[in-house]
Amino acid sequence: MKLRTLHIIITVLIALCASYNARGQQSTTLLDSLNSKLQRNYENGAPPEDNLKILRTLYDMTKISSPYLALEYAGQALQIATADPDTTKPAEWNEAIGDIYFEQKVYYMAMENYYDAYRLYKAREDNIRSAYALLRYGDTYFIQNVEEMAMANYGKADSIFIENAHDEGHAESLMRMGRVELGLYQYDKAMALFQKAHSIAHLVNNPRLQALSFSYMAEIYDQEDEYDNEETNLNNAVTQFRIAGEKYEMAKIYFRLGEMHFKNDDLDNAYTNFMRSYNIFTTFGTNKQVSSINSRLGRISYLQGDLGTAETQAKRALSIADANQWLIEKAEALQLLSDINNKLGRVDSAYIYLTRFTSAQDSVFQAKKEESFSELQVTISTQEKEKELAVAEQTIQRKQNVTNLIIIISIIVALFLVYAVINFLRAKKMNSLLSKTNDEINQKNTEITKQRDQLESVTAELRQRNDDIEAVNEAINSSIKYAARIQGAMLPNADFIHKHFPDGFIYFHPRELVSGDFYWFSEVKCQRPPSLFRRKDVSEDDGSKLIMAVIDCTGHGVPGAFMSMLGDAFLNQIVNLQKIVKPDEILNELHNLVRTTLQQETTENNDGMDAAIIVVDKAARTLQFAGAKNPLIYIQDGKAEKINGDLKSIGGIQKEEFHTFTCHEIDITTPTTIYIYSDGYQDQFGGDKGRKFMAKKFREFLVEIANNPFDKQNEILYKRFIEWRGNTIQMDDTTILGVKVS
Repeated sequence: MKLRTLHIIITVLIALCASYNARGQQSTTLLDSLNSKLQRNYENGAPPEDNLKILRTLYDMTKISSPYLALEYAGQALQIATADPDTTKPAEWNEAIGDIYFEQKVYYMAMENYYDAYRLYKAREDNIRSAYALLRYGDTYFIQNVEEMAMANYGKADSIFIENAHDEGHAESLMRMGRVELGLYQYDKAMALFQKAHSIAHLVNNPRLQALSFSYMAEIYDQEDEYDNEETNLNNAVTQFRIAGEKYEMAKIYFRLGEMHFKNDDLDNAYTNFMRSYNIFTTFGTNKQVSSINSRLGRISYLQGDLGTAETQAKRALSIADANQWLIEKAEALQLLSDINNKLGRVDSAYIYLTRFTSAQDSVFQAKKEESFSELQVTISTQEKEKELAVAEQTIQRKQNVTNLIIIISIIVALFLVYAVINFLRAKKMNSLLSKTNDEINQKNTEITKQRDQLESVTAELRQRNDDIEAVNEAINSSIKYAARIQGAMLPNADFIHKHFPDGFIYFHPRELVSGDFYWFSEVKCQRPPSLFRRKDVSEDDGSKLIMAVIDCTGHGVPGAFMSMLGDAFLNQIVNLQKIVKPDEILNELHNLVRTTLQQETTENNDGMDAAIIVVDKAARTLQFAGAKNPLIYIQDGKAEKINGDLKSIGGIQKEEFHTFTCHEIDITTPTTIYIYSDGYQDQFGGDKGRKFMAKKFREFLVEIANNPFDKQNEILYKRFIEWRGNTIQMDDTTILGVKVS
């Protein structure tokens, strides 16, 4: 019996040692090997060229999966290259460092490195490379919405390419200038530039440039809801990227294809393309994209009714995002888990996930504000500290390995001791063993009794705290109800609006008691000074202008209500006191007042508003419109038209010298039905598939019900919203203002 037991223990020891050795061998990777070789080169004084080759390989291996590690390699390479009289190498490494900073959104540092690269190339009269550096330099302005400076640098680079007959560079410049026009909603100009660039790329047989041009043209078709053309161009982009060997870019295009099919309810094709993207991204270790794709795959499973698979995929996405503290991906996963648990009837779990989702959304908003002011500082002392930490981690790992070996040996010794003790105890009398066991049981029972008493005490304390919380909540709710009455008194009286527009309605349904949305109306008399109080009953004459607005402030509930009170006061000042009656000028002045009042140039406050504002001149039979993100829908002779607002909000941290709004004017000689609204209705989740209502479907629904009387339209809108929402909570405040002018 003893020999058999000893044989088993020795077998276990051999297996454990073999497993330990296998893990040690597997830990040696190509990255470790190259790092070791680089360290030996430094110690042995190897030629700088050899070290630069190793650093380039390390940089290429880590620039996607570990960008800050790649930044360290690039920094070492730049330090070595600076000593070389050939300024080409320092310029190349400045570009490489700029690429990392750009991808990590540290645009200030990216701009500095790209400009240094341009300066060094120019000093060597390397015109083509200097022009490419200018394109990258322009990208830092473009990504920060400084379109004028971006276009200036793109144009300068393009002139160099044309002068040197460099067709590929010329195509690159055209595509970047097309991106600027696309961002300014100049779709025709953007398409012309992209098509010209594509012709050049095809002529020089450059598949990467052809793929980029297809990708950009697809963006235009997406903006114009031409999904067949978008899909064709995206598939062409995938083909060309495959020919060029650009797998990472292929993955991004597959992801866009998945998004497009998902938006159009083609779930099978969406799933196929998301999986193609997923399979490529995982080879690069890019877990942010992997987390996002898992959320989308989970949403598809949810919509197809496979809630078990959906929950598994959502939890996988949340696990990756949580581990890496990626807030946006975390919010996506939490929202999906809330929907899944709600569908399964797990009300408590659904509420917990929804609460975490709301908190994550707030964190995303805060992170975006902090991102606007953050700058990355990479110094020699920081790099040295990271090296010391790396050495310390290696030392700790070696100590851990020794500790593991000691633990294995200790376990074996303990097994022998246990075996000996068991044989010894068998020689003892059974009564003694039973007596000892009974004592232990009595002691455990005493401990359990104490724990039960402690649990009862804690339960009582929790009940008391719950009563206190309920009392506080009741006080808060009373205050909010009173605030709601104040906000309701602020809004224009419906009878006053109907006096000027007998055919019309106001659909106003806040998410909570108080609202971040509000609507506004004023009549401005051009023949005499207007009254500050817009609700005063005055008779209409030919010299008046009727001004209506729907404003969507940052947030909802109490924070949004504070912003709405500011917005209402500012509009009274701008229109009724300053007598500004052009919609674009009203938005410009409102933007300035928000930024000045909230001191947004000196504080981190980034609150703002989205707005749609119209001015009706009945005497001139014209209507003027300006929008900050929000659009105008109008119907004449049974035909519906849409005018987009500018892609800029009121207030917030923006480049002020380029911040203006556009005035659009339409003829209302014929009867015209007008709708302006916030985005709460179209962004509401619901339906059989748990998706957003969507902007396009909302516009089509307005056109569908436009022939009904306006009070009936209001009723239909409310009924449809309730049916669509179902058991899903209301996501945002909803406001729609519709009138008929003639």
